Amino acid sequence: MPDKDAARSGGGEPGAPASGGPPAAELTADDLALLGAEPPRRSDPADIGPYRVLARLGGGGMGRLYLGRDACVEGTYASSSLVAVKVIRSEYAEDERFRRRFGREIEAVRRVHGAYTAELLGSGLDHEELLWMATSYVPGLSLADAVLRCGPLPAPLVRRLAYEIGQALTAIAAVGIVHRDLKPSNVLLGADGARVIDFGVAHTTDGSALTMTGQHLGTPAFMSPEQADGREVGTASDVFSLGSVLALAATGSTPFGGASTGDVIHRVIYSPPSEEVLAAFAERDPVLAELVGRCLDKDPGRRPSPQDVVTAMRETAPGEDWPAPVAEVIRARGGWTGRAVAVSPVDQLTVLRRTAPERARQQGTPKRRLPLVLASAAAVVTLAAVAVFAFGGPGGGGASAQEPATTAASPPTAPRTATGTVSPPARSARPSGKPRTARPHAPVRTVTAAPPAPAGDDAAGQAPPAVPPAATVTVTVTVRPGPTMTAAPPKSAPTPTPSPKPWKACAYYSGTAITKSGDTGGRVKEVQCILKARGYNIGPSGVDGIFGQDTLTVVRKFQSDHHLSVDGQVGQETWPVLRA
Repeated sequence: MPDKDAARSGGGEPGAPASGGPPAAELTADDLALLGAEPPRRSDPADIGPYRVLARLGGGGMGRLYLGRDACVEGTYASSSLVAVKVIRSEYAEDERFRRRFGREIEAVRRVHGAYTAELLGSGLDHEELLWMATSYVPGLSLADAVLRCGPLPAPLVRRLAYEIGQALTAIAAVGIVHRDLKPSNVLLGADGARVIDFGVAHTTDGSALTMTGQHLGTPAFMSPEQADGREVGTASDVFSLGSVLALAATGSTPFGGASTGDVIHRVIYSPPSEEVLAAFAERDPVLAELVGRCLDKDPGRRPSPQDVVTAMRETAPGEDWPAPVAEVIRARGGWTGRAVAVSPVDQLTVLRRTAPERARQQGTPKRRLPLVLASAAAVVTLAAVAVFAFGGPGGGGASAQEPATTAASPPTAPRTATGTVSPPARSARPSGKPRTARPHAPVRTVTAAPPAPAGDDAAGQAPPAVPPAATVTVTVTVRPGPTMTAAPPKSAPTPTPSPKPWKACAYYSGTAITKSGDTGGRVKEVQCILKARGYNIGPSGVDGIFGQDTLTVVRKFQSDHHLSVDGQVGQETWPVLRA
């Protein structure tokens, strides 16, 4: 989600052409402002996996975040149909080790089912080589924006935040994940509580963090000392970050503020928290201020665990409502609706022009037709030279320099006809000086070539340029049979091209998200389409996009036939075998 909630311009009316990746814009400027997004740019993808890209939500050290929806959605849809799709930066996605670890970590993230985290919906590597992960969109406001709008939050609300964020960190730690970038902009305030987002990528606790050499993930003002110092981090690092987040929520200031990034990192590692910030915190809530002080201990071993924070706040964290300005934004985003815009496929000729613009421009310019005619003549000359060599045999080449070449030309009255005469090249003097025996002239062979029919702009239905309709080149060569002329050996039969697998035509979905009983949409259609093309009986409903009992039965049969885990779920183990 973005750090700022300011309105951005550039939306346009639904159905109008977008200036960015998607062919049509679904979101107006008012929609973008309400949802805290900005319009897509020309370089942005139109689709990521099974999701249509609608807008940009922000970016960070690992990649870019987009607002999207399921591409199969039709008609009017609600904010509950929106998703947040993160695309991993190419320098990570192109690394094979990263992709393997990414897959393992995604499975760990998938096991996080806390009420205060955003649900992981899917991940994959799509046809554009984009490595992505998608989570549910939370129609709320970030804690950073809430403090900007309303100032420091009341003490009861800070206690509520401590309890709910503590619950999220407990769920994350339970599957062996360290967030590493817990900060106010990664805490979303929703109608049903605070949710922690943007966790799980390159953050496992097994020592295989997916950072580039020399790179530190995180935000300096909210890093732990061990993280800022480049040491090994664990769940205690997230607890330190929680202390800084709560201090900002209660006072509007961070406990390690400084004039520069280097100054902030130095204070985080070596200096105690700001006395002014802690004093202002203690005035508002002495009990919570003492707990936050322990969270900010330099020694990870002396900090409370996330569960300790939850336990301490369980009895005292009331169900306080968010401030009125925040609650109003939450209600507006939660009640938002949009209407899906159908996108027609890109014209094939347009694709060809994008991949070969120079060729398209040359074919569309009349005065550049002549080089094509000359190129055709050159091709015929080459063909004639090959024919002379093939029929002449050793020692029986073309005519000597003294032998004239017979020329056949088109009648001078023929309109718009280009005629060329080609003489065989003179043979160099023989070193031995032995005279050649004269042979009678062989029959004359005439080759006529016509340039290819116009393509490009003509094929697109536009008016053809004003050029001669049939420019021809007539070339006459003298072919002499050699003394040892033999018939050319028969050509071997061409190697048959293997026919494409029928299931390769299934193009509903290209990711690897878990698809299971009860699911609907493009992922299910992809499963059904592939199974049907492979000869499995998917039931009377056919490819309907509904993962019912028939689909479950045939998925299990496929898994059994291919020695996979027979769980009836199409995940990262079954998808590759289905498509292989």
